[in-house]
Amino acid sequence: MTGTRKALLVSGAALAPLALVLGICILFVAAVAGGAAEHQDEASDATAPGEQGTPAKVNGVDAVMLAAYGRAAQQVTTLRPKCTGMRWSVVAGIGEVESTHAAGHTIAAGGDITPPIIGPRLDGSGTGGNTTPVHDTDHGRYDGDTLYDRAVGPMQFLPSTWAGIGQDGNNDGIKNPNNAFDAALTTAVYLCGTGPNDLSNDAQLRKAILRYNHSDAYADKVTGYIHQYDTLTPAATTGNTDVGGTAGAVIAAALKEQGIPYVWGGGDTNGPTSGGFDCSGLMVYAFYQGARITLPRTSQEMRSVGTGVSRDQMQPGDLIVFNNDGGWGHVGLYLGDGQMVNAPRPGKTVETTVVSTGYWTRYDWDVRRVL
Repeated sequence: MTGTRKALLVSGAALAPLALVLGICILFVAAVAGGAAEHQDEASDATAPGEQGTPAKVNGVDAVMLAAYGRAAQQVTTLRPKCTGMRWSVVAGIGEVESTHAAGHTIAAGGDITPPIIGPRLDGSGTGGNTTPVHDTDHGRYDGDTLYDRAVGPMQFLPSTWAGIGQDGNNDGIKNPNNAFDAALTTAVYLCGTGPNDLSNDAQLRKAILRYNHSDAYADKVTGYIHQYDTLTPAATTGNTDVGGTAGAVIAAALKEQGIPYVWGGGDTNGPTSGGFDCSGLMVYAFYQGARITLPRTSQEMRSVGTGVSRDQMQPGDLIVFNNDGGWGHVGLYLGDGQMVNAPRPGKTVETTVVSTGYWTRYDWDVRRVL
């Protein structure tokens, strides 16, 4: 990033636990050019399985930040194809040292962080170890300071650096250093560089971190957290069942989107649109990314794909279309162990939930085996 050492933003605020919420919603079944609206009413499951390569929970890391780290590791493979070895833990190591994962700030489902994280003025006074003045480069656009620059966002980018490589990690058309998804993807891109890099190699990883902040003490601290987080990384799994092959790839693509907000008509083969997914948009994305299968856009149309199977024959990777509105207006992806991943309804995010008991068992299902 620069040779300037930046002050660490540390907060002792504790993250509030997620509560189980019973949502009541109205289902709309209206096919439009961009998709259909699908809502649901059900209790979320706080013990749902995690994303491929990313734990379901990490103590001290907000769920949205964790989702942003996992998503960045996936997205960067397209943006920096010569870079290998990127994983959620690498981005999280930077996030831990730079802002303690935005601790003490509110993180919206779409990733926006409030209040914004703004570092100390880099006026050369020695605050945070800065002894070299960094005069204003952005006219205060990102940091609110028109005399000197300040590092911004949970990953603490200098405004000049952000202006050069800032990314739109949640596909909402805005590159915001105080958005978890944008900042995480930009960090992954920066660490990867433009040439061949293998971040599974400790020497190359350290070199990448030193580009971010040219301080051996900083690199030691970041790599320490990365190795700690690496021990938490599970295998590609859904609950207690390992899933490989094409089904595993489709499931992994869907699970990587946990934390992305529900948006009516949102999502296509390339990812969220207008900042999110609806339930069928998530399925379109996951099947295309994991299997290069293009599904029809609405849940109603998805009843015509693949082969129908009974509930007792379900296997991971099957689509479940639900008739909880009289019009087959919701769809999810079966994970195994009685759970699915889905984009539930407005006000919620892509999540996993139990389907083997509770709300969903009372309705008709059309289980479709596409893979």
